[in-house]
Amino acid sequence: MSAPEADAADPAHTADSERIAHGLTEAVEVMDRLWSFGGWEVTQTHDSLRPYLLEETYELLDAIQQGDTGTVKEELGDLLLQVLFHSRIAQAAGEFTVDDVAAALVAKLVHRSPHLRDAPIDPSATVEEKIAAQEKAWEERKSAEKSRRSCLDGIAMAQPALALAEKVRSRGAKAGLPEDLVPDLLRVIHLGGPESAEERLRKATLTFATAIRTAEDTAEQSRGKRTALSPDDWRTFWPTGNDSCAR
Repeated sequence: MSAPEADAADPAHTADSERIAHGLTEAVEVMDRLWSFGGWEVTQTHDSLRPYLLEETYELLDAIQQGDTGTVKEELGDLLLQVLFHSRIAQAAGEFTVDDVAAALVAKLVHRSPHLRDAPIDPSATVEEKIAAQEKAWEERKSAEKSRRSCLDGIAMAQPALALAEKVRSRGAKAGLPEDLVPDLLRVIHLGGPESAEERLRKATLTFATAIRTAEDTAEQSRGKRTALSPDDWRTFWPTGNDSCAR
């Protein structure tokens, strides 16, 4: 019997699952009642809720930084409300329901984590070995799902500049991009000046991202196919006139 099957057969595990399911069902029902009232909730859209989603996310981050368990629990609830609210808006538009959201998440997690289903990881493996196996399987299946042409595909470009810069640098590094092509503006944050540090970093990151995509496209045009690039390949196909994207 596999570990998930053993957990499912455990009475204590079953009781916990039922309790959690009941709590989530109640939350969905409350959202439905608020929506059925026909007041403020039904006037909202995905776009109008964006400020609330962002605010709740930062409040959760603050609570985590402060180590305040009670506030973390409260803010997680506020984020859950955002999930329920957006799902209810989509349901009213005939697009999807909160059940569809949960089902999509389960399908993604199981598909990208084969050790949960049909490819168990050696129980005697070290934590480091288990993590390496998980990351490898996750990236392989994610890549196959998305059929991405660029190493930057799928990055949310509207995220805060620092998070965006870190994500672009991380994706580039995983794709073999050499460190010497990373611009200084993505290495050190300078405060002051006519532009905010946030705006300067965002502009530099977007310029860097454009250079990465251009190098990928140029390499494909030269080779006739889309293949992985070595550090030397990146330097060879790096767009000229992008000295601002080099050290």
